[in-house]
Amino acid sequence: MKETTIIKLSVFFTGFAGLVSEYTIATLATYLLGNAVFQWSVIISVFLLFMGVGSRLSKSIKDEFLISSFIISEILLSIFVSFSPLIAYNFASHPERLQLVVIILSAIIGTLIGLEIPLAVRINEKYENLKVSIASILEKDYLGSLPAGLLYAYFLLPKLGLIHTALISGVINLITASLFTFKLSNRKIFKFLVPLIALILTIYGLFSEKIFLYYEQKFYGEQIVFFKRTNFQKIVLTEYKGIYSLYLDGHLQFSTIDEKRYHEVLVHVPCSFLKSFEKALILGGGDGLALREVLKYPFKEITLVEIDKGMIEFSKKNGTMKKINEGSFYDKRVKVVIDDAFNFVFKTRDKYDLVIVDLIDPRTPSSARVYSLEFYKRVYEILKKDGILITQASDAFYKRKVFCSILKTIERAGFYTVPLRINVPSMGEWGLVAGFKEKVDYESIKINEKLTEFLTTELARTLNKFPKKFSCKGVKINTLLKPVILSYYYESDL
Repeated sequence: MKETTIIKLSVFFTGFAGLVSEYTIATLATYLLGNAVFQWSVIISVFLLFMGVGSRLSKSIKDEFLISSFIISEILLSIFVSFSPLIAYNFASHPERLQLVVIILSAIIGTLIGLEIPLAVRINEKYENLKVSIASILEKDYLGSLPAGLLYAYFLLPKLGLIHTALISGVINLITASLFTFKLSNRKIFKFLVPLIALILTIYGLFSEKIFLYYEQKFYGEQIVFFKRTNFQKIVLTEYKGIYSLYLDGHLQFSTIDEKRYHEVLVHVPCSFLKSFEKALILGGGDGLALREVLKYPFKEITLVEIDKGMIEFSKKNGTMKKINEGSFYDKRVKVVIDDAFNFVFKTRDKYDLVIVDLIDPRTPSSARVYSLEFYKRVYEILKKDGILITQASDAFYKRKVFCSILKTIERAGFYTVPLRINVPSMGEWGLVAGFKEKVDYESIKINEKLTEFLTTELARTLNKFPKKFSCKGVKINTLLKPVILSYYYESDL
């Protein structure tokens, strides 16, 4: 194999690995710290800045050290990229430190990536003139970026997960180092060092799942009884003294010690006002708990829309989950649709008596869409004349602005609204918003207490009572073009 071929092939690999590395760090920061827009913006910006720093540093490297410097940079990249998730997880319980650690990792990896192209150009210049060399090297680098982006989105992250994606990126850097070591370099130390790093990465790869399960266990502080990464999220079910808790991407979704407080309010409050029980629509709720409560009413058809097929399989087949949701997915009235909730409401031509929005908090651009004015207007259209909407609306105490934005947005969509809050000890003072197409006297609510374990009529009549100082003044509505709810979510209301 010609020297120029080795160099260009290596640059293709580095272009691939570089982009995967950037995406991996940004995704890692999002998983552990949240606020996807902020994390991706900051991490990519830091990467680009330090790529410039790396390019500048390359000027100080003498010609006789070009190949050695390139090999060293690739070896260091293979180590830092492969172990970046492990390093970050060590600081997962300290968010303020973790943010700095992630930025430092981005700076180190960015600097090393910044060294690659200038060094490769100078090495290749020995075999091709500068004009051809620059064009060839940049071409191969850019070509490597395309498959990297596509594979990351469609295969690496969803199928292999973050840990093995980072490891693959690191291995590609090591392959590049080995090409240079055994084809272009005479330094014996590299012929010893590259195989040693390969051995270390192999051992790490074999035991990585156990290592990270240990860190997950440490992070949650409870016995993990189920762990799975689907195409969309990380599902973790924990157990402590017979109490089960479900986490999605590290965020608590429910605890069996008090989940009925939330789910009974979510379902039985709107159902108490319904005049017809033909069709119900649940958006989200892939755990089957809201579905469990809806099935207590004589609906003829219940459609549950969940984007994550893996979540449905877990909730339907896992023995513990089947007990918690009482086998709700096996009822003949239930129709499960694997689709994005936002897309589904714009595609459906059905009319519903009840629409329940039991989705995650608006902490990402994607999730913010289902709390937008455009979304609620469409929900208004698919509801029958006397139909009712109810949505979870985040923590009404710590996330007051989020709650208020949802409330105001639903009102702007044309609904008569009833703000609700219920104390769920494991989660906080949880907010919900009920939207009616016709004005109702909420004080007249009467709960069918034969169907509930926690909720009573007396308690239900207090749910719309808020503290004297609670105010939504100054809070804006949320739209697709102005997703203010994202900034509200990451603001402190205290």
